[in-house]
Amino acid sequence: MSVLSVQAVAKRFGERLVFSEVSFRLAHGDRVGLVGPNGVGKTTLMRVAAGLESADAGNVALARGTRIGFMEQEVLFEAAGTVEEHARGAAAHLRELEAEMHELEPRLGRGDQELLERYSEAQHQFEHAGGYDFEATVGRVLGGLGLDALRDREVATLSGGERTRLGLARLLLDDPDILLLDEPTNHLDVAALEWLERFLIEQDETVLVSSHDRWFLDRVSSRTLSFEKNTVVEYRGGYSSYARQRAEREAATEKAAARQAIEIERTEEFIRRYGAGQRSKEARGRGKKLARVERIEAPERAQQHGWKLEAAHLAGDTVVQTTPLAVGYTEPLVRTGMLRVARDARIAVVGPNGAGKTTLVRTLVGDLAALEGYVQSAPTARVAFLAQAQLELGGDESVLDAMKLASGMTDAEARDHLARFLFRGEDVFKSVGVLSGGERSRLALARLAALHANLLVLDEPTNHLDLLAREQLETVLQAFEGALLFVSHDRYFIDKLASEIWPIEQGVLKRFEGNWSALQRLRASNTELPMPELTAPGAGGGTAERVARDARVPQGPRATAQARSQTGKGARSERPRSGDRTPGAQGRSNRRASPVRRVDGMRALEARISAMELQLRQLSDKVSQIAQSGNYMETRRVGEEYASLERDLRTLYDEWAKESEKSE
Repeated sequence: MSVLSVQAVAKRFGERLVFSEVSFRLAHGDRVGLVGPNGVGKTTLMRVAAGLESADAGNVALARGTRIGFMEQEVLFEAAGTVEEHARGAAAHLRELEAEMHELEPRLGRGDQELLERYSEAQHQFEHAGGYDFEATVGRVLGGLGLDALRDREVATLSGGERTRLGLARLLLDDPDILLLDEPTNHLDVAALEWLERFLIEQDETVLVSSHDRWFLDRVSSRTLSFEKNTVVEYRGGYSSYARQRAEREAATEKAAARQAIEIERTEEFIRRYGAGQRSKEARGRGKKLARVERIEAPERAQQHGWKLEAAHLAGDTVVQTTPLAVGYTEPLVRTGMLRVARDARIAVVGPNGAGKTTLVRTLVGDLAALEGYVQSAPTARVAFLAQAQLELGGDESVLDAMKLASGMTDAEARDHLARFLFRGEDVFKSVGVLSGGERSRLALARLAALHANLLVLDEPTNHLDLLAREQLETVLQAFEGALLFVSHDRYFIDKLASEIWPIEQGVLKRFEGNWSALQRLRASNTELPMPELTAPGAGGGTAERVARDARVPQGPRATAQARSQTGKGARSERPRSGDRTPGAQGRSNRRASPVRRVDGMRALEARISAMELQLRQLSDKVSQIAQSGNYMETRRVGEEYASLERDLRTLYDEWAKESEKSE
C-alpha cells in the first residue's frame, strides 16, 4: 500500500517550466534515490511532496495519519539551548503519548474498561514508536553523527556543518513515517555516512533522498528517480544499476533515432522525386504516413569538454618524501611515519572531520611548518594545491580576471585557455560569485591546468559538485600523468581514483595499498592496519641527508665522486686529498656558481674545485635548515641551485682528470 503518491505533478516559476508529468509512489520501507544535475528542481519536487509548496498541476496524496519529515540542504534554524536539549525536543508525538499515559494512570484503579483500553492503546503506540528506547536512541544518533562531544554546546555557537548534522539528528529522532532528505550527506565524514546508511537500513525507514553521493545511493536505495527532460524517469536499483540502465537505454534510443532519421530522409527524398509524377499518389500517401510518425528524440549529451591537466617533467621517481612528522598548530593533530609520494602516486587521505587531513596536506605542500620532522621535495617537483576555499570562489571579479590573476596570462591567452573548460563568449565575464558548483570546479581546474604541475594536491575536490561534474572531474584526473594526493569523503571518487589510502585513525596516519573497496574488505575481516614507525629508524635515519638521498636530491661532491668511481666513470677524476684542499670554514652562501671556464694549470683547477666543494657543503647545510622549517618552495629553489652547481663541479672534475693525464 502506498503511503505517498505523486501523480502528474507540474511546477512553474513564472514562465519557466521546472518539471511536469512527474509521477511516483512510495510504499512502506521503500528507499528511493533522486538524482539529476543541480538546478533541475530536485529540492522543489521534495518540497511539493512534503506539502511545503503547492503544485501547478497534478496532486500529492498521503495515507491517513502519515507524518512527513523533511530535511533541507541548509538548516539555519533559530534554536535556543544546548545541542542535547534541542535533540531531546524531538519526537513530540512520543511526549504527547507519554503525557496521555501519565494522565490516565491514576484513574486506572477504577476498573473503567474504556480507560483501560485507551491506556493500552496509548502504551502500544508509545512502545511501537520506540518511546521506551528514546534515551538510548538519543545517544546512538548523536554519537553516530559526531555530535556526542558537542552535547553541552549552545546551538547558537555551532558552525553551519554542525547545525546541519544536528538538524538531521533531530529529524531522525522525530521518527516520521516518511523521510524526505535533501543532500543529507553534506558535512558528514565517512564514519557518519556509514552510520547513517546502517541506521536507515536497520530502522526500515521509508526514504526519498536526493544526493550526489553515489556510494551512499548504492548502499541505501533500491530504486532511482532520474530527472530527464523536465520530468522524472524511474530505474531499478541504486546508483550503479541506474547508471548502467540509463547508458543502455540512451544507446538504444540513439540507435533507434539514427535508424528513424535515415528512414525519414529516404521517405522525404521519395516524396521530392515523385511528388509530381506518375507515382504522385504513392508519394502523397507516404507523406501522410510520415506526418503521423512520432519522432524519436536522440538523448541529450553533455557538452564535450577539452579539459586536460598536463604533468610537468619530473627527474626521478619521488616527488615528495618526509621524515616521521608531527603536524598541527600548537599541539600535534596527526603523527606519521616516513611518507613518500611517488611520481605516479594516487593517494587518498581519509579520516573523521577535524582529524587533521587538511593540516597534513598543507604541511606537505609547504603552507604550514611541521611541528616535528620535515618535508623534502625533488628539485624538479612542481606542486599545484587546490584548497577547499578555491572551489568556493566568490566575489565580484569575472571569470576572466580570476584566470588572469592566477596565471599571469594575457586576455587572449586566458580566453583561449578558458574555452577548453567550456567558458566561451560572454561566459568569461560572469561574476565568479554567481557560478554554480560545477562551473566553480571548472574554473578551479582551469587555474590548476595553467600551473603545469607534476603533483596535484586536492582538498575535498567534489564538494558542491553534481554527478555529471564529479564524473567529468574523475575523467580528467584519471588521464593526469603526474602524482595525485587528495582529501575526500566521496567513497565512490576514492574507489575510482586511489591506488593507496592514508587513513587517519586516533591521531595517527596509517597506510594501505589498494582502493576503497579493498580497504573495506580488509576491515570486514577484522584486520587492523599496521602502526607506522613514528620515529626515525636507527641513528641518522631521520637526517635531511637520508631523506634527500632517497628522494634522489644531490647530496654533495664527495658522494658524487664515489658514485662516479663505483660506476667506473670518471675514476681518474678523484683528485689527491690533502689537508689544504679540504676547507673547514663554515658559512652560508646564496650566490650561484659562476659559469665554468677553462683554467690553466693543475693548481688553479684544484683551488677552484675546493672553492666549489665548499659552496656545495654550505648549500647542503642550507637545504637541511630550510627543509626543517617546512618551507617547500624555498627547498625546491635551493635544490635546483644545488643541482646546477653540482653539474658545474662535474665539468671541473673532468677538466682536472684531463690535465692529470697530460701531466703523466
